[in-house]
Amino acid sequence: MARAHSRPVNAAPGPAHVWWVRSVHRPVEVGPGLRALVGSAAEGGGEEGRAGSGVVESAVRAVGAGRTAGVVPRRSGRGGGLTRRGEQLFAEGLEQARAHVALHGHLALAHTGGRVGDGFDLGRWLAGRRVAAASLTAQQTAWLEELDPWWNPPWPLDWQRAWYRAREHVRVNGPVHGGDNLAGVPRRLERWLRHQITHHHDLHEGQRQLLADLGLGHKEVERFHAWPGRRRPAADGLAAARAYAARHGHLAVSSPTTAPDGFALGRWLAAQRVRQHTSGHPTRLGRTLTGLDAWWNPPWPVQWQRMWWTAHYRLAGLPDGCQWWPSAPETERSMTWLHRQRAQRVLLHPGQQQLLDTLPQHTGTQTPALTASGRREVSDQAWALICPLMPRQQSAGGRWRGHRLLIDGIAHTARTDTPWRDLPAHYGPWQTCYRRYKRWLADGTLHQITALTLPTTDHGWQLAVTRRLHRGS
Repeated sequence: MARAHSRPVNAAPGPAHVWWVRSVHRPVEVGPGLRALVGSAAEGGGEEGRAGSGVVESAVRAVGAGRTAGVVPRRSGRGGGLTRRGEQLFAEGLEQARAHVALHGHLALAHTGGRVGDGFDLGRWLAGRRVAAASLTAQQTAWLEELDPWWNPPWPLDWQRAWYRAREHVRVNGPVHGGDNLAGVPRRLERWLRHQITHHHDLHEGQRQLLADLGLGHKEVERFHAWPGRRRPAADGLAAARAYAARHGHLAVSSPTTAPDGFALGRWLAAQRVRQHTSGHPTRLGRTLTGLDAWWNPPWPVQWQRMWWTAHYRLAGLPDGCQWWPSAPETERSMTWLHRQRAQRVLLHPGQQQLLDTLPQHTGTQTPALTASGRREVSDQAWALICPLMPRQQSAGGRWRGHRLLIDGIAHTARTDTPWRDLPAHYGPWQTCYRRYKRWLADGTLHQITALTLPTTDHGWQLAVTRRLHRGS
């Protein structure tokens, strides 16, 4: 551009000095504009015309032949064109927003791929207004909040869109309740509501208020958590499975097993096993569980797998940081099971045979139940307390087998948790021991024995008999 030098304060009046700018830096339209100024100044009459012409001509001569210079006209007015254009664009977007609210009832549009009406991308326009929300005027903000109070929420916009879908369901079917375990709610909406209930304490206060408008207030959330058969998110089950595997080293749990927070881990894993079998291929959740325990879903009974883990840890020791799970079988019972499985190895699944082959051999002494003839389960001190409780022996009808030997057989069967048919021969016929067990169970003799205070060495078999009486087997 060409512009005049600033005149010094004490400079004498004279023609204006013009800066010279190289042609490569000059706009194309400057030259014709200056020539037009020269022509108009030459045509003007009087002193002013001649003075103006002289100034312009001196400027033209100063830049050399073929080059012209002059004063660029300045913009007149206050320059509100951009402001007016911005207000015009906002008004257009507001009209599109009104039309969308009239049709859908909200402004929770995605940032991209929004609805385009009459060539206008409303989703992208709203995204721009959310980014520049601080620069909006108070009137513009009030207009948008009048259309949708949650047009710019402090939480993710996806959450707000899901809430609007839930609101439509509530308008048609009434408020949702936590006490009925969200019965009758569509599957997609049910999963979203369960996630909100599970993480209710992590939500924004405004989100909690919006959920309360759907019917899920604090009381309903508590009722949902108190529901006995409620379904929990897969993430909760996976977290409980990870904790159990880290604590006990496997996932071969029984159905009644529960996590410390009350989560029904056993039933949840059983449901996942059924899902794996019905789907015919490993699911993503199944692959994650396989990473925790390669034999969490074996093709044989889970009880067999649990006994294998017991024998494995009894022989090799528990891993660092692991502990025995509740009702884990004792060493003698697990070794008895292992002896029986190896004896009938040919009848097992090939995978079971491979697992048995991975177990180290039992290098210690064999279990007394398998080798010692006439071994006493009940100590002499304990028998002295039990003997007065035993019913009187019958003399008629054949030889009556002694009470103490049968008490030893009952104690051994309960402690090793083996079938009656596997009772060692030195305890006598298993049928006799079983019939005596049922008779003493019926007349209350066994309950009296389990209520006695016996020596410490007899606590193991006494506790095992107590558990068997509770099971009724």
